[in-house]
Amino acid sequence: MESVETMLNGEALKTTVVPYSDLFRMEEHEVVESHNSDLFDPYNCDFYEFLTKDIHFIRILGNSVQTQSFSIKSCKPYVSLVFCFKCRGVFNNGLTGKSFADVQHNQSGLIFINTQVFDNVWTREADSELYIINIEVDYFKRFLSSDNPMHETFFSSLKENNPVLLNERSIEVTSRMKSLLYDMFLFEHKNYYKTLYLKSKFIELLMLQFQEYEALYKAMPEIYTSDSNLEKMYDVKDIIDADISRSCTLLDLAQQVGTNECYLKKHFKQVFGTTVFGYVHTQRMNRSKELLINEDMKIAEVARLSGYKHASHFTTAFKKYFGYLPHQIKLLLVTLLHESELLLGLESVPMLPL
Repeated sequence: MESVETMLNGEALKTTVVPYSDLFRMEEHEVVESHNSDLFDPYNCDFYEFLTKDIHFIRILGNSVQTQSFSIKSCKPYVSLVFCFKCRGVFNNGLTGKSFADVQHNQSGLIFINTQVFDNVWTREADSELYIINIEVDYFKRFLSSDNPMHETFFSSLKENNPVLLNERSIEVTSRMKSLLYDMFLFEHKNYYKTLYLKSKFIELLMLQFQEYEALYKAMPEIYTSDSNLEKMYDVKDIIDADISRSCTLLDLAQQVGTNECYLKKHFKQVFGTTVFGYVHTQRMNRSKELLINEDMKIAEVARLSGYKHASHFTTAFKKYFGYLPHQIKLLLVTLLHESELLLGLESVPMLPL
């Protein structure tokens, strides 16, 4: 059984989608070991893979400078643990075109891969090393404790079927991690014993990943976001500002910018000091106030342009936010203007000497 097959996308033969058709469909003690791949040219790299029921191990040693792009689709979601040495891997969401992970030289990343197509771009130097460990979701859950900083992100992404870099930013590879990787691929065990050996090394490697990320997470300042996440949060703000009458769910907004609901809620509040819905509500109230003051519109029309289907719901929200009803705003402005004119008039009257 081959672990990877090439499939051409029906009508458009220009697009090649490589499915992980047999990934995590193995029997309990079944293994597949291979030195061949449809994706990687044997003249440009040395390829090796070892596939078990729960884990898929891959090692790619580069022989020349090369940039390679391909699209992948998995029959099941999985977690990919990636280690790069003198190479770089960029993962793009096939639906949005947005990058959701970027692992560079001497870095590692834990990446949740969903069942949608994603585009992969690898840039390798002549003596590059790339290690990929694909992990079945239920197997990964065994090791992810509820107090791990990745826990909420992982389960949110799994529920939404949305790909994401679980550790927010790539982790620097330690000497111990690299030593474990070399041990994993320099073994002499066979078949079942090889599986046991690889899994034991994998568990230790995953433990080191969790420890490094927890230390990194605790060291982050209270208000922190990466440049990538910062850009995405401003993209969300621009989407909201472009049409405040449009109703968007958190999931919809997150998918438009290539992140997930959990990341969006967390980072939007860090950047703008309010929740997404809090920001939307403030923008709608301020916009409706401008329309009521500057435009000769009926309240029902202002309500519609502010994203409310029912004028009564808009009136209630407006009163709660500003403390007065929408139809009272011009009367209040006239009153305030009259009072300010009186005050100016009084200030212009000369004071009589005492």
